[in-house]
This record gives sequence, C-alpha cells and structure tokens, in this order.
Amino acid sequence: MRDGMYGISFQGRQSAGMGVLVFDGGRVYGTDTQGVKYDGEYLFNESTGQADVKVKVTFPPNVVAVFGVSNPYEWAFDVTTSLDPKVNSGQLNIKTSIGQALTAQYVYLRALPDAA
Repeated sequence: MRDGMYGISFQGRQSAGMGVLVFDGGRVYGTDTQGVKYDGEYLFNESTGQADVKVKVTFPPNVVAVFGVSNPYEWAFDVTTSLDPKVNSGQLNIKTSIGQALTAQYVYLRALPDAA
C-alpha cells in the first residue's frame, strides 16, 4: 500500500465537496472544506490488490451532507470503499451505514514527509 496524502472530491444529490485524506500505516484520517472529520483504517487486500477502507465520517452541527441531511448537533456515520493504491487517481464507490451511496474521485498528492 502506498501511504501518502490523497485529494478527494465527491458528488451527492444535493451538493458536492472536496477534502484531503492521509493514509498512514493502516490509519486513514482527514477533513473536508466543511470541517467534516474522517477517521478510520485501511487494509491491503492481497487477493484483490485493493486497499479496503473503513472510515467514520463526523459532521459538525448544522453542516449539510451532500445527500441533504443536517442535524443541529455533531453526528456521524460509517463508510466503506476500496481503492487501487498503485494508480495515481480513480473513482470510488462509497457505501454508507445510512443507506446513501456516493461516488467520489481520488488523486494521489504526495508521499508523507519523514519525521521533522
């Protein structure tokens, strides 16, 4: 698996968004332009050649998800997807724990820096 920083963009029925994810030794974390936090894990699947990704998506109060849901309190749901870590960009088919599917694009931005 190629660790590093990845840009993401996604389109829902109500709106679109973009953010950044960091893949680092089995962990995934990041944020998007609305302050939504991404925290999870990935595991390289030897049989498929894909990285299987599981992420908790946490929304701040009153931030509207791209499929139109908003709450006056912090709320979260889980997502799963797979990506090919050998290519620089591609499409993701994202499944959510609340039954909404999303399509996203990812692009490899850079390797992680050595410790400062």
